[in-house]
Amino acid sequence: MADDAEEEKNVEVEYKWLLRDEVTSMLKNLQGVVLECCRRFPIPVTSNEDNLVKPDKLIMVNPNGGQNQKCLVTLLGDNVCEADLSIKFQRNQSQNYKTSIQPDMPWKLQQLQDAGNYLCNALAYIRSRSDKVPFRSGPEVIMLLDNIIDCLNKGRSSLVIPKKKTIDDLIHNRNMRTFRPPLPIDIRVSFYIHGQKLVLMVYQLHITSSKTEIVNRYQVGMLGLV
Repeated sequence: MADDAEEEKNVEVEYKWLLRDEVTSMLKNLQGVVLECCRRFPIPVTSNEDNLVKPDKLIMVNPNGGQNQKCLVTLLGDNVCEADLSIKFQRNQSQNYKTSIQPDMPWKLQQLQDAGNYLCNALAYIRSRSDKVPFRSGPEVIMLLDNIIDCLNKGRSSLVIPKKKTIDDLIHNRNMRTFRPPLPIDIRVSFYIHGQKLVLMVYQLHITSSKTEIVNRYQVGMLGLV
């Protein structure tokens, strides 16, 4: 009986040590990793000196080698702040469209904004625990980790699984207002993130009084840095 009581006491001491020291150390390490991720997003959680967001110039062309759609893009944080887009369609006759995006009216990449927000939420959960207030139980730790993991998974999904655009989304996308000169109503485009790549989709619509349908779509992917 004495041995059992001693063993139980040792287990309790070790359990309290885990909650007090190991969990706190793990959260500090996790906070460092999340902060490092935050440095890649334009979110106000670190000093400007530590932020790694900088302009990236990208050449985007048709992955099949076609030259009918091409775009030179400057990406800054969660914005396409500059772009020169050239589109060529074969209809009754060949039609060329050239338009651009200027820094005063950038294209907002909602996926990157969402991912940054989820990172902020994960960081807020981590920071909600003070070193001076130790955890009292294992379930309390598990609940906190579940919340953090949920935020991180949602942030990852927002980048890896782009939301499918409906025709209504394409037609009424406010970002289309960024193009100067504006594109025709039957030519719609969409910038989005897929994994580690920036993708531009170009859609040709057929619009009638009764319905609107997509008749052609072209993918213009990231080729590389300029």
